[in-house]
Amino acid sequence: MKTGLNVMVFGGSGVIGGAIARVFGGQGWTVGLHYHQHQTAAKKTVADIKKAGGASHLYQADITDSSQIQTLVQRFIKSHFSLNVLVWAVGVGSSKLAIKTSPQDWSRTLHTNLTGAYTVLKNIGPIFEQQQDGSVVLVGSLSSEQGHEGQAAYAASKAGLIGLMRTAAQEWGPFNIRVNMVFPGWHLSPTSEQGWHSAMEPRNHTLHRTPSVQYVATSVYHLALSPDTSGQIWNLDSRIW
Repeated sequence: MKTGLNVMVFGGSGVIGGAIARVFGGQGWTVGLHYHQHQTAAKKTVADIKKAGGASHLYQADITDSSQIQTLVQRFIKSHFSLNVLVWAVGVGSSKLAIKTSPQDWSRTLHTNLTGAYTVLKNIGPIFEQQQDGSVVLVGSLSSEQGHEGQAAYAASKAGLIGLMRTAAQEWGPFNIRVNMVFPGWHLSPTSEQGWHSAMEPRNHTLHRTPSVQYVATSVYHLALSPDTSGQIWNLDSRIW
């Protein structure tokens, strides 16, 4: 059953982004699925949603190009007239010690993970303000608070994302716009493989397991629909620090 509600998932070709898109699609939402280079994975997610009776459409854009993001948002609104939820599931990184991280790697990571999120929020904000309603869920990382060996750029970008999230939550609260974040735990993906370390092993979780991708996706869905929660971080695994 179609709900008449719309969600835009940035990073929808990734493991977590794709799972989130499928959950929303399965609940009757129209899903805008953003991807940059991984078209095959993005198309499969859209096909899965449609096969299950949902509606989904692909939107390609380089997240580091502000003009492409502006065009993407304009295209989405022109086609669907409104946006109810924005999910940010974009993340790139590399496993390099801080002193061995090149300026190019540092800039690419920060520009994608942090500046990209800022650009998206800047373009989505006026739409939510006009609607006097909207919900944003950003996929962050526990690395933003703990830091990990070889993840200087990644951890810094995700730490900055926390500051952006909490600032946006305060600025947009009067417009009934909720902005929250989840720490999804460790999940196998091209990005996470580069940053693997022993703290992610199941034995370091109180439940002796990492959270499933489906659990993360369902949690994002419920957080997005929470009417009275904003400026918060939900940690979805069982590590205690």
